[in-house]
Amino acid sequence: MKNIISILLAVMLVFGMVMTCNAESTLNADIVYWSSYTETSNYGQVITAAANAFMAENPGVHIEISFQGTGIQQTLGPALDAGAKITMFEANTDASMVLWKDYMIDLAGYYDTVYPQTKGEVYGNAIIPAYNTLALFQGDGVYMYFPYTPQFVKVLYNKDIFDACGITEEPATWDEYMALCDTLVANGYVPFTSDQTHIHFAFGYYLQRALGDEDFKNLVWSKDGTEWQDERVLAAAKVFEEMAKKGYFAKNIDTVVSPEAQQEMVIFQEIAMYVAGSWMPNNLRESAGPEFRWGSFNYPVVDPAVDDGSSLCYGGYGISISKTATQEEADAAAAFAVFLTLGEWGDKIVSDCNAIPISKDGEWPPMIAEFSDTYDGITNRWTAQTAFALNNDLLPTVKANLTKLMAGKITAEEFIAEMLAFYGK
Repeated sequence: MKNIISILLAVMLVFGMVMTCNAESTLNADIVYWSSYTETSNYGQVITAAANAFMAENPGVHIEISFQGTGIQQTLGPALDAGAKITMFEANTDASMVLWKDYMIDLAGYYDTVYPQTKGEVYGNAIIPAYNTLALFQGDGVYMYFPYTPQFVKVLYNKDIFDACGITEEPATWDEYMALCDTLVANGYVPFTSDQTHIHFAFGYYLQRALGDEDFKNLVWSKDGTEWQDERVLAAAKVFEEMAKKGYFAKNIDTVVSPEAQQEMVIFQEIAMYVAGSWMPNNLRESAGPEFRWGSFNYPVVDPAVDDGSSLCYGGYGISISKTATQEEADAAAAFAVFLTLGEWGDKIVSDCNAIPISKDGEWPPMIAEFSDTYDGITNRWTAQTAFALNNDLLPTVKANLTKLMAGKITAEEFIAEMLAFYGK
């Protein structure tokens, strides 16, 4: 009996210690959250509602949200430098990791924490693996943000047109893609359109697949144009010259503007494909209507020895915690970031904003539900908007001459000559 009593006392002692630890872990902090959304946007409304719900569950926490909109890239840095109280902030990670990386804390401990929203797993294992990899890559080996609202660029298409042409499989290789375009043209459809905002996507991703990331970036940052004389670049231009001759591109591709080309695709339903971002279906939801059926596939493989298809242009937004945060503030901010982006409120972002879930087993919005295999097998990340976007001095010349090439106004050789003229050759 004495042994039983001793065991019961020990169990009660341990239970009491656990309860004490839980009590001691109660969150207490005043948080200031700077957002790159606006208060009236769908995202802003969900963030506000989630903050209110979080505060109701955690009475010791007060969250003040400062909605900066896209102007955050101009306002956040000076505010941080001035010592303004900013506990956490969010923005597109391509911008935030360049502009404010030095202001962020290491989140590794939080990636190894189990939260109520992570279904028994540590946070790092609860999100889409490609975004765990991306966060670590962008942070140079350090986790510096909680990712959410994933985005990507693929070939988006009208499934009804594919069905009408008897196309049952999405192309994985360039030869399959060209055969698909032949089928579309034979059935009276235009395979592809674009506009001046996105015109460089198709050619840029072709070069990415054909040259590889390093050689493509060398081309973009060429100092004297030598890289533009690479036979592989001319060969790529010849592919697009041939596509123009075969009628693969919309006849008005040299004059149409954004978002007119996208509107034409969904309203008239004569154009099958568009290389664009995952946000396009949501942007066109009113024009396309609920019956429009979206499909997507990753940009086809050109040379499997160079790029085997495991690369994708993808990114998103991230929530970071400021170095000025106290431990209590950082703990509360991390808990709120997970609360907002996973579980009930992560689902709310998906449903209210037609966003992609960051949870690895999240349910995608119906509009793009069939895109849910996008990140399967992805191990490498391409630069957003192709590497051409890295060089703002070069990009206008690329766009102007690529537009003429795709409109059939110049040959591949003339395209290269025009690009070399940029370098004074």
